Amino acid sequence: MNLEEFNELVKKREDIENELKEHMDFLESPENKNVGMKGNLIDSEGFPRNDIDIYSIRVARNKIICLKNDYIDINKKLEEYIHKVHSTHPVIRVERNKNINNDLLNTPQQITKEEDIQNAKKNIFAVIDEVIDNSPSHKSGLKIKDQIFQFGDIIKKNENEQNHYSNIQLIKEIANYMKTQPKQILVKILREENILFYHIIPEQTQKGLYIGCHISPYDNS
Repeated sequence: MNLEEFNELVKKREDIENELKEHMDFLESPENKNVGMKGNLIDSEGFPRNDIDIYSIRVARNKIICLKNDYIDINKKLEEYIHKVHSTHPVIRVERNKNINNDLLNTPQQITKEEDIQNAKKNIFAVIDEVIDNSPSHKSGLKIKDQIFQFGDIIKKNENEQNHYSNIQLIKEIANYMKTQPKQILVKILREENILFYHIIPEQTQKGLYIGCHISPYDNS
């Protein structure tokens, strides 16, 4: 992929974001009773609701699912290109459309399999307790109260170590990891019984790398 193709994909991703927002605005409009992606289309007696446009809602929901799949494919290609040029070029930073809900964009990357969620819970070692507006962490989609079970290559070595001290040690490992000047940081978190993957692209400052969030040891008690 060359830079021109990269920019075309960025434009295509922006178009998808705008179209996703249009469909979500329709599903969450007063005329459709804010039914969204998961609201019931039948009434309490099991009959199709007559106060909303069921056909149009189903079309919009299906379109969103298709667009999300396209969005994942484009993001994967963009990330592969960014990773490829990191070794020989300055970091390429592409901001997402700020008008679109981060939850919507990250929904396709959610993992809801119960076994995976339980494993993630055993390996949580940190929690985000502050996110600075417009910082790299904020732009990536991370939120306050997100529970971290992987930060870069930092993971809990033994899931049976469920104590505050071991979590403090892992926070120290994160500090050492940041000194290696990573160009992109994979963060795996648990949020409301969903597993989500995010990529932070740090900013280089005179004091070192800046990601714009504060991470504290997870309290297992």
